[in-house]
Amino acid sequence: MSERILKALMRLFAIVAVGDGEENTTGDSRDIVEQFLFNLLSKSLVEEYLALYDQYHGEHHKGSSKRKRTSVNSVKVLKICSQINEELTQRQKTVVVIWLLEFIYFNRVPDEQEIDFVNTVADTFNLSQEEYKSIREFVSTESSLEMQNPDLCIISSDLGEGNPHTKHIQSEGLEGHVSILGIRSINEYIMRYFGPDSLYLNGQVIQSGRCHILSPGSTIRSSKIKPIYYSDITSVFLDELNQRKVVFAADSISYTFPNGNIGIHPLDLEEESGRMIGIMGGSGSGKSTLLNVLNGRYRPSTGNVTLNGYDIHNDKEQVKGQIGYVAQDDLLIEELTVFQNLYYTARLCFAGMTEEELVEKVESTLLDLGLLDRKDLKVGNPLEKTISGGQRKRLNIALELIREPTVLFVDEPTSGLSSRDSENIMDLLKELTLKGKLVFVVIHQPSSDLFKMFDRIFFLDYGGYSAFYGNPVDSIIYFKKKASFANSDEGDCFACGNVNPELVFNILEARVVDEYGNQTNTRKVTPEEWYEYYNQENETGRSSFRAAGELPESSFRIPGLFNQFKVFITRDVLAKLTNRQYMLINLLEAPALAALLAFFLKFHILETNGLEEYKYVFRLNENIPQFIFISVIVALFIGLTVSSEEIIRDRRIRKRESFLDLSRGSYISSKIAVMFGLAAIQMILYVIVGAFILEIKGMALYYWVALFSTCAFANILGLNISANFNSAKVIYILIPVMIIPQLLFSGVIVSFDKLHPTFASQKGVPLIGNIMASRWAYEGLAVAQFKHNAYAQEFYPLDQLRYYSNWKKDSWINELTNKVSAVRRNLDDEEKQIYVQHDLALLHNELSEETDLIQGLEFPYLDRLNVMDINESILDETDAYLEILTKHYRSVFNTAELKKEQKIEAFQKQDPDFQTLFNVYSNESLEKFATNKNGLKSIMESQGELIQKKDVVYALPERGGLLESPFYSPEKYLAGRVTDTFWANVIVIWMMTLFLTFTLYTDIFIVLRRWYFSLRYRKK
Repeated sequence: MSERILKALMRLFAIVAVGDGEENTTGDSRDIVEQFLFNLLSKSLVEEYLALYDQYHGEHHKGSSKRKRTSVNSVKVLKICSQINEELTQRQKTVVVIWLLEFIYFNRVPDEQEIDFVNTVADTFNLSQEEYKSIREFVSTESSLEMQNPDLCIISSDLGEGNPHTKHIQSEGLEGHVSILGIRSINEYIMRYFGPDSLYLNGQVIQSGRCHILSPGSTIRSSKIKPIYYSDITSVFLDELNQRKVVFAADSISYTFPNGNIGIHPLDLEEESGRMIGIMGGSGSGKSTLLNVLNGRYRPSTGNVTLNGYDIHNDKEQVKGQIGYVAQDDLLIEELTVFQNLYYTARLCFAGMTEEELVEKVESTLLDLGLLDRKDLKVGNPLEKTISGGQRKRLNIALELIREPTVLFVDEPTSGLSSRDSENIMDLLKELTLKGKLVFVVIHQPSSDLFKMFDRIFFLDYGGYSAFYGNPVDSIIYFKKKASFANSDEGDCFACGNVNPELVFNILEARVVDEYGNQTNTRKVTPEEWYEYYNQENETGRSSFRAAGELPESSFRIPGLFNQFKVFITRDVLAKLTNRQYMLINLLEAPALAALLAFFLKFHILETNGLEEYKYVFRLNENIPQFIFISVIVALFIGLTVSSEEIIRDRRIRKRESFLDLSRGSYISSKIAVMFGLAAIQMILYVIVGAFILEIKGMALYYWVALFSTCAFANILGLNISANFNSAKVIYILIPVMIIPQLLFSGVIVSFDKLHPTFASQKGVPLIGNIMASRWAYEGLAVAQFKHNAYAQEFYPLDQLRYYSNWKKDSWINELTNKVSAVRRNLDDEEKQIYVQHDLALLHNELSEETDLIQGLEFPYLDRLNVMDINESILDETDAYLEILTKHYRSVFNTAELKKEQKIEAFQKQDPDFQTLFNVYSNESLEKFATNKNGLKSIMESQGELIQKKDVVYALPERGGLLESPFYSPEKYLAGRVTDTFWANVIVIWMMTLFLTFTLYTDIFIVLRRWYFSLRYRKK
C-alpha cells in the first residue's frame, strides 16, 4: 500500500474517531488502529504511522465546535474516500470499512455522527447495501447467535439445531462460540469469538469479541478442541458445492514403470470439491508421476482412481470433460493471439454452441482471468514476449477452465514467475475452489502465503514414498516432532504468523554427520522409514467423505471428425500465415533454389563464326539431366524440412488436448492437408522459375506432378519422423540420413549394375533402388521429358519401332546365333554339356518370349531345345528361324524409317521452321542418359537371359511386372496393363506415400518400438 494511501487512512481513522475534546488517543480506538497497522507494516513503521494518527486526531477534534467539525470533516471524508477509491482493491476497501465499524463499535455505542461517517465511506467505496448491512450487524452485535443470515456460520460444541437459518460447524470441547460471516463479493470471512477459552488464530491469541480476517490457510486452534481449518469453514459456505459435490478418490494406487522401477508406492487419497491440494517433494520423488496417475494419463499398476464412483480409466465416457490438466510447459500457439488461442480451444470443446455464444464465452473467460485487454496481442514466445509470464500462465489455465472441468490438475504453475505473478496465479486457483472446483497443484518451494493457501498438502519423498498428507501448517508440526525439535508444537511463527515449507525438506533430507562434523551421503531417516511413519500415524489418507452420486452436468461436447478437421486446419493455417518469417522462407525457398540451379546449369555453347559469342540452345544444354535429378532432391529436401517438425512442435499441445479425446485422425489429416497445399504452391513456383530460365517448354504439368508427388511423399515421411521422435535435434540429424540414400540409390550417381554385388542388378532396378522415391521420380520425369516433349511425341512411336527392331536384329539375334554355334561346337563334348544345357535354356527362354510377342512366327521346335532332344537338325532349324526373325525386324525397321521420313517431309511442308522444334524441345544430353550411348555393351547375359543395355528408353515393356522393368523403360506393366512410365512411377510414389500415411495414422512404429522394449524387459 502506498504512503499516500496510508496517510489518507490515518486521517480517515482520525476523523471517524471520537472527537469531543476528550483525551482518548491512547484508548481503544488507538488500539484498533495499531492492530490494523500491524497487519500491514513492520513494527518501526507502525510506530511512525501511529504518531501520524495521533497528530491527525488532534487536528480534527479540537478547536471549533462539534457541529462545525462535523460539517468540515464530512467534506474531508468524501475527499479522502475518493482518493482511496482510485488505488485500493474492492477487498481492501471492504476491509477498511470493517476496521472502521470495529473502530466505532468497540466497547461502546457510537453516536449518529460516527455512523453517518462510516455510511458515507461505505457508499463511496461502492459496497452493496445488503453486504454492508450484514457486516455492520455482525460487528455491532454482542452475540450473533440470534442473527438470521444465510452467510453466517456458527462454530460451537452443540449440533447447531437452534438456528436453521445459519450454517454450523460442530467443535467438541469449545466453550462459547465462534461466529463467522462470509462476504460473497470478495470471498472473505470475518471471525469473532465469544467465550472464555484461549483460542489461537495462526498462532496469535484471539481476543474475545474482536473482529479477525480469515486469510487462506488459517487455522483456529486450542488445547481443548481439534484444529478448525480454513477449508472446513469455506466448504460450508459454498451453496453451489453443497448441491453438486464430487468426491475424487484413489484407492491403494501404485505405479511401476515399464523398466520395473517403482514410481509411486501404494497410497490412498480422497478429496471433495472445493479444496486445493498441494503436492510437494524433492527431485525424483514422483510428483509428476502421481499427478499423471491421478489425472488419468497413466494407468495405475494397482488400485483405481474414481470420480464419484466412476473409474476414470475404465469409465471414460462418464467422466469425459470432468478432468482438466494444465502442464508445466507452455502450451500456447505462439503465432496466434490470446483470443485466438482460447477461441479455437473452445471450438473443440463446445460443438453445440453458436459463433456468438462461443465468442461470448471466450471473452467472459478472458475477463475473469484479467486478460480481456490483452486479447488481440500475439502470444509470442518466452524470448520475444508480447504478454508477461504471468499472463501466459493464466492463459494456459484458461485453456482448461473454459470447458469448466470439475477436477483440475496443475503442474508447477508458479515456476519461472515473479513472486507477484505467483501470488496472482495461486489466488486464481484458490478462487476456483470457491466456485466448487477440486484443484490439485504440484508446487516447488512456495512462500509462506502460498503454502498456507492449500487446504491439504501431500509430501512425497525420493522414490515415490508418501511422507505426509494433511493440513499445511500441521505438516510443519508433524515433521518437527519426528525430528525432535524443541518447539515442535509451533507450526507457524508466533510473531509474524509465517511458516517455512523449506524446513520440511531440510528434515526429510537431513544427513548423518561424521566424526569431523561433515555431512555424509547417508540420510538420518530413509524414504522407507518416512513411508512407514506415514502408514502408521497419518490417518488423513482416507477420509470419511461419502460418495456424491452423479457427476455435475457439463456443456463439454466435442465436434464431429470433419468439424475437428476444420478447426485444426484453420488454426494451423492461421498460425502459419501469422508467422511472416516462416511464410516468407517457405514461399521463397523453392523459387530461389530453382533460380540458383537453373542459372548455373544454363549451359551456353561457344560459337566462333568470326566473333566469339555464347548462345543458348536447349538441345545442346548438357545439364538438363542434372537439373531434373537435383530438382527431385530439392523436392525431397523441402518436403522433409517443412514437415519434420510439425507434429513434435505440437506435442505439448496434443498432450493437453488428449483430455478432450479429440480425433488423432482429424489432426493428422489437417497436417497432411496443410503440408500438401504448401507443397503444391512451392512446386508450382519452382517449376515456373526453373522452366522459364532453362526454357523448358510444354512440360510444366509433368514437372509439377512429379515434383509435387515427391514433395508430398517427403511431407509424409517428415511427419512420420516428427511423430516418432521426441527431439528436434534428432530430427535435424535424420534429415541428411534420409536424403543421402535417395542420392546414392537413385540410379543417377551410381548405376544400379555397379553397386555392391549384394545389391546390384544387371537387368532392372534392385530392391534398394525400388524403395527410393528419388528413383521413381527421376526416371519418370526423365522419360517424360524425353518422349513427351512437343517434338518427340510426334516421332517416338516410329523411333521406338526403329531402335527396338534395330537392337533385335543387330544385337539380340546375333547373340542367339552365337549361342547356337556354341551348342553346335560343344554338342559332342561330354565335359562341356553343362554349357550346352545353359545355352539351350537361354535359347528356349528367349525364343519362347519372342513367339509370344510376334503372332504368326511360332518356332515349332521350341520344346526340343533341351539336352535330350537337341541335334544338328534342330540347330539348323533354329538358325533358319533366327534368319526369319532378322528379316522380320529388318522389315519393321525399314517401314518405320520410311514413315518417319515421310512424316518429317509433311511437317516441313506445313512449317519450314519445323526443324527448330528439334532444338527447342529435345535434349542430346538427356538422350545419352536414356539411351546409354556411352555404354560399351548393347546386350548382356545375366541369370539365363539376354538384357538390353542400350536404347532401353525405346524397349518394349517387361511382362515380368512393374518392379522388374529396366531403368528408363518407356512403359511398364501395372495391374496387368501397359502404363506410361511417368504415370506408373507417379502411382508408385503415391502408393509409397499411402503406406507412410497408414503408418502415421496407426502409429505402427511406436507400437513396434514399445513391443520390442517390452520383449527385452521380459527377457531380463
